[in-house]
Amino acid sequence: MKYRSDIDGLRTIAVFIVILNHAGFSLFSGGFVGVDVFFVLSGFLITSIIYPKIIDKSFSLGWFFSRRIKRLMPVLFCVIAITALVFTVVMLPEDLVKFYHSIIWVLMYGANFFMWINHGGYFDGNSQEVPLLHTWSLAVEEQYYFVWPVMLILFIRFLGVKITAWFSLFLLVALTVFSQWGTEVTVGAAYYLLPTRFFELLIGSCLAIFWQKMPPLNKMMEHSLSVVGLGLILASSLILNEHSSFPGYNALYPVIGTALIIYSQNGFINKLLSTKFMVYSGNISYSLYLWHWPIFVLMHYMSIEITLAVQIYCILLTYVLSMLSYQYVEQPFRNIKLNQFKPIAMKLYVIPTTFLILFSLVGIYFKGYEGRFTSEVVTMEKSLNTHSSKSRKACHSAFRDYDKNPEPSCLLGVKSEENAKKGVFIFGDSHANHLVPFVEELIINAGVWGQDYTLDRCIPIAGLNWGGTLYKAQRCKERNDKAVQHLKENNFKYVILAASWPGIETRRMFNAVERVVDNPLKKKLFEQKLLSTIQLIVAEGAIPVLVEDTPTLADKSPKCPIKKEVFDSDLDCGITLLNNTLISKAFQNAKSIVPQTIIIKPSELYCQGSECKMELEQTPLYRDNDHLNEDGSRKLAKKYLSLNENFIK
Repeated sequence: MKYRSDIDGLRTIAVFIVILNHAGFSLFSGGFVGVDVFFVLSGFLITSIIYPKIIDKSFSLGWFFSRRIKRLMPVLFCVIAITALVFTVVMLPEDLVKFYHSIIWVLMYGANFFMWINHGGYFDGNSQEVPLLHTWSLAVEEQYYFVWPVMLILFIRFLGVKITAWFSLFLLVALTVFSQWGTEVTVGAAYYLLPTRFFELLIGSCLAIFWQKMPPLNKMMEHSLSVVGLGLILASSLILNEHSSFPGYNALYPVIGTALIIYSQNGFINKLLSTKFMVYSGNISYSLYLWHWPIFVLMHYMSIEITLAVQIYCILLTYVLSMLSYQYVEQPFRNIKLNQFKPIAMKLYVIPTTFLILFSLVGIYFKGYEGRFTSEVVTMEKSLNTHSSKSRKACHSAFRDYDKNPEPSCLLGVKSEENAKKGVFIFGDSHANHLVPFVEELIINAGVWGQDYTLDRCIPIAGLNWGGTLYKAQRCKERNDKAVQHLKENNFKYVILAASWPGIETRRMFNAVERVVDNPLKKKLFEQKLLSTIQLIVAEGAIPVLVEDTPTLADKSPKCPIKKEVFDSDLDCGITLLNNTLISKAFQNAKSIVPQTIIIKPSELYCQGSECKMELEQTPLYRDNDHLNEDGSRKLAKKYLSLNENFIK
């Protein structure tokens, strides 16, 4: 296939909608779909190169990976090395250790696994402070490069060329459906991992496989398809957002749009994409993608306000660095006079990888060079990184483990014959989990015992279908049924319900199989189910305890109190408490009907009116955008006990 300048121009569109999204331009709330455009292009170009060679048996894996190493690795090493030097100076110790770990995973083509395991969802609050987060997509592509050529070789050998082509289409449909299923079952894994992204690269590969058999287009069709294709890409970048189910079927918009532009070849949009600036920017798009994210992370990490001027400055800096790295790193190494796989692998991969891994291991060994900061700052960071979701890992479930039963080992305090009938049961979502240390302090103070049973994204309301999708809503209902059954089988004196409670605008509520969109009906349904849950608790001889939610940090970092000590003493670390009228009225209504109901408001411990702090006695309270850290949760409990009688006593 001849060189196509319009494909380089399409890379420009892809990388700039990603950059504008990461820069914080709200207009491009779905700019992350630029990565999906890259996936289709990669699948198309790689298959266009290797498919004919596999058919005529001239393909060599060594030749293929030599080209990939020369194309991808030198500039990646350059960006990682410079990023590592900069963040070694400014990053807090525990963050730096995690960053060093991420370098190792990136170099071993496992960045997507690392980001999923260590940082959760792509849009989680702490993601803006992860310097190599964006390399997850490189890992997906590299994993595809390892898997797809081998699959093609085996398919063609055992199925023949014709069946391989049609089987690839079948696989495309099957994996698209699988991706949709994955987004309904899990969030982070579906976003980061190859199985749920495979169909995006595969649509480009299928286009390459069928390229010679595709019907020719007349001028009108070429213009029309190119316009529709660009429209699908831009529309998805403008309409989708971090709350959209993704990838799954929503990824089909940018993916099909990309395929249409590739197919149209000589359409109106293709000609625009072939202009000089678009082609040049497409040529440096790999460098643009690699440089832009660490630059914005540095701004966020040092608490530099992302104004319009800063956004423009960062984009210009990204462009200049990319021009330089393209000219002095990418191009020279692409044209280097090395043709054999072994010397290429050794000189351009093994040696620099070994150096960067050793550099990272030294930093890990020295615990992120804690001596750069005062002992107070180090202590504050250690507190911030205490996670009850980790310390109570056996008792708190990710959504994929919704059917897990309460663990007998998940006890708080000490259970004895004397207090056997004085148990405290806490269940709910991750916001119940982050209050477990708070409740544990009360339990220890009262000399009783307790048990926690929490699940991500599942509020503790019996009989309510609650979730982002119907599948998740039904699983949440099943989980709460297990909690109710456990309640009936044990003698608990108190049952604590805590959660990230919904507002009136939530779209997570279902009535049977229909999503509830009518606000009055939503309010009525929630209040009914809450009241019936409370009455069920009372019927089992227990006292219900309702805990209102803690304030979220909005766009502020949980590290703000630490950064105030380190970077900017004038930093404003105040947060605003937003009143959730749906919950406050529902709780008060429930208490008026069931007077023994206890309502706790943690925000009263660190808020004055609507103004709240992010730290208490030099202890940061949060670990991310809306979860308390373990030390902060305990600190709040101690303040609660100093101001109130322990209701458990």
